[in-house]
Amino acid sequence: MGASTLERIWRTTAIIMCAAVPASFYLLGDLTDAFPGFLTVRTEESDPAAGPRAIAEDWERVSAPDLIPASSSVGADVDPDDLERRMAAKADLPVVSGGLAVSVVDAETGETLADHDGDTALVPASTLKLLTAAAVLRRIDADEVLTTRAAVQDGVVTLIGGGDMTLTEDELGVLATRAAELAEDQGTREVSVALDDSYLVGGANEAWGDNGRSGGWVTPTASIALDEGWLDGEQYGPKSATPAHDAAERFAALLAEAGLTVEDGISEDTAPRGAPTAEITSEPLEELVRHTLLISDNTTAELLAHLVARERGEDTTPAGAAAAVEAEIRDLAEELGVSAQTVASLEIHDGSGLSRQNRVPPALLSAVLAEVASGDVPVLEQILFDVPVAGLSGTLADRFDDEDTQDASGLVRGKTGYLGGVATLAGVAVLPDGRTVGYSIAVHGFDGSDAPAARAAVDAVAAEMVQVD
Repeated sequence: MGASTLERIWRTTAIIMCAAVPASFYLLGDLTDAFPGFLTVRTEESDPAAGPRAIAEDWERVSAPDLIPASSSVGADVDPDDLERRMAAKADLPVVSGGLAVSVVDAETGETLADHDGDTALVPASTLKLLTAAAVLRRIDADEVLTTRAAVQDGVVTLIGGGDMTLTEDELGVLATRAAELAEDQGTREVSVALDDSYLVGGANEAWGDNGRSGGWVTPTASIALDEGWLDGEQYGPKSATPAHDAAERFAALLAEAGLTVEDGISEDTAPRGAPTAEITSEPLEELVRHTLLISDNTTAELLAHLVARERGEDTTPAGAAAAVEAEIRDLAEELGVSAQTVASLEIHDGSGLSRQNRVPPALLSAVLAEVASGDVPVLEQILFDVPVAGLSGTLADRFDDEDTQDASGLVRGKTGYLGGVATLAGVAVLPDGRTVGYSIAVHGFDGSDAPAARAAVDAVAAEMVQVD
């Protein structure tokens, strides 16, 4: 297909998306240059840095008013039976060999348009992050920030974690400088350093199995960390086993650089009440969610799950965090009218999807995503902005490049997942007739060496949703 033809399809579909879900897809239309705006298509992306500040795009979020009137009809109606037949036919691909589960749900009506084993609870891999994101956005305002403090009293500087695992050294240096000024105001230049990391219990999650810190997949959750505990700045490089203590050690060194004499060693203690305090804040929660979904960041996903637990008043252990996300999603599923039988098979054991024990039915995930795309729940809308775009951004930048799927590039938004014999994709798309849908696709049961072919098969299934022939 020629470049001009493909460009016309992108422009047309971007406009359809904006009509189908007012405002929610405005940024996609701008992104693909379907109409004037302040975003442009980026043909390549740099490697991710350790925290959301290096990933989040520098643009203002568009709110939810009806910027563009909804269109009554765009093209010929898509026959749900035909859509289901075409998507289910991919189960015959050699790499799939029958191991396919699909669910597509109309965002406006909640009607299931296509289903193939959608009630089967499967390992979701990283598509679980969508549920974690939904849970935290339901519980905590998107503009909330995480605050890191330093209390100074009687010659002790207590570093108080507030959940920010994305601190940079420069930010920690600012806090150290402010704490040093407080100490000097109190007439002391000799201090000891204590760590108060009581904000979260955190730690490593046994449910990760072999997919934990030792493999470079994730940092144990903590009340504070420097650069997410990524020891070499690489997403899958070595991770700190003691991120909070490491941050406190570096904080002590920065206090010394700020002119104080600092005793060796870090004690653990609760910050004294009423002590003079310096503080710094993180980027808003929405930036942390965006970063998590765009590059599939396991460390920040686990942190988000712990924040859900804390907000619900539950244990901020790894098990407590997973249980809190599951409880929040069960509440959401009940609100959506998802069948009790489907919800009964839901099992969440972490916040990132690294655990092979997780089980999520595609029908549940697609129902949640349809709700996200419906426009009826503003607090969840940002997920539409944050998931990658096929062939353009995040973990989908290098996908949908086969001859039979490249026409869907730019038209499908979704969160990817892969874990030991399961490849998944879940997100939002607009059918050729203008209907917006939430979808979930899983290919499972293949040999690990066939992972590239399995991912390509997932893309082929997804491409059927936006076929214009």
